[in-house]
Amino acid sequence: MKRPLFGFAALALMGAAASAMEIGELPEVLASYRGAVVRRDEVAAVLKRPLAGLRPAKDPDKIRQTVRRAVDDEICRRMLAEMLAAANLSPSREVALRYVNESLRPLAPAAKLALERELLPQIDRSDFQLKAATHLFLATRFKPSVLEVSSAEAERFYMLNCEHYRKPDHLDVGVIRIDRKLPRAAESAEEARARLLQGEAFDRVAAEYSPEGGGRLSPEKMRKLFAVELSRLSAGDVSSVLKDADAFYILLLRDKKIGGLIPLAEAEPYIRMELSALKDAMALRRVLAERFAAAGIAYTPLEFSEAK
Repeated sequence: MKRPLFGFAALALMGAAASAMEIGELPEVLASYRGAVVRRDEVAAVLKRPLAGLRPAKDPDKIRQTVRRAVDDEICRRMLAEMLAAANLSPSREVALRYVNESLRPLAPAAKLALERELLPQIDRSDFQLKAATHLFLATRFKPSVLEVSSAEAERFYMLNCEHYRKPDHLDVGVIRIDRKLPRAAESAEEARARLLQGEAFDRVAAEYSPEGGGRLSPEKMRKLFAVELSRLSAGDVSSVLKDADAFYILLLRDKKIGGLIPLAEAEPYIRMELSALKDAMALRRVLAERFAAAGIAYTPLEFSEAK
């Protein structure tokens, strides 16, 4: 049976605790390899949530698969830690700084400054330090052409995923919210809208009909609630009376700026980092696969009463 291997992203999440099912039913030793063992207690934290709700009599195969993934992940974590230590690249602040400096070196000055502002605050994070150490280690095992990201690759990725690099529309929206529980709520909403259409100042109408201060909502909430209506409005327009389960709304679109694509030059540093992480993950799989094959891993059989 093929053993599942996990890339850096999964390894970086190891140790995330959650609550779960009874782990004590599992054998104390779940696997052995090269004189080392993986004990039940060492993977209990990561097994709790996946095993919650699973029962030996009903889900024996799912339990076996879940335990095998946790054991393989633990072995991957150990193997990676061993390789990093042997290369004198154990995760640390110094290693993270070295990684940042190497990542910034090929960039133009403006792009370098932007990415530096994003990366430097992360150098004290353990997951970032692990990512940095892993990348620097892989750079000693593979040719630069395997791990480096070219400008052509970044541009191709940008063209294929350009919608991910679109700036959102900027909306400045005034909101009058009238609670449905108020007397004459629907009539009040129509009155407020009529006064706005006649040119009365928005703040004055809002203060009268929405005294609790519902004069603004975040753009995110606006899009979620009233995306269709907002798409029809131009700057200065008043909406129709809108409603949800709790209230009636009248919107005044004060200003609207259509978002556009972030230029490639601005997006390229982040694309490079994303593609670099993907290449690291694939390279790490190859390295770990070799070590797995040579490790002689023996998994403890998990025997359960099968469902009838």
